Amino acid sequence: MKQEDILHSDVINYFTAEFGALDEKLKAGRLEDYRERVLVSRKIGEAVNLLSPYVRSDPRARLLVRNAEALKKELLSVRAIIVKQLLQQKEQQSLLQAIIMRKKGSRTDELAG
Repeated sequence: MKQEDILHSDVINYFTAEFGALDEKLKAGRLEDYRERVLVSRKIGEAVNLLSPYVRSDPRARLLVRNAEALKKELLSVRAIIVKQLLQQKEQQSLLQAIIMRKKGSRTDELAG
């Protein structure tokens, strides 16, 4: 194997690992700040530009670029952020209602006793 082929393979492997780690981080909810998401998507765009010359000749590079573009699109999706915020609001409302109900229950017990 030529030195150039080894380097090419190393670059593909590196970006595959990095994009995989970002995808895991996104799915785990550790990329909540939209500003951070935009910065990460820009970095992905830069990586895609570096990989684009290899897309025609290497199927791994083609798949990697396709996955990177999908990840970038998901990072920039505002829908996921809004859904998460709505879920958090519902959880807070449920918690507040549970606290209010508990207080009402203890007051009723005090008045009855």
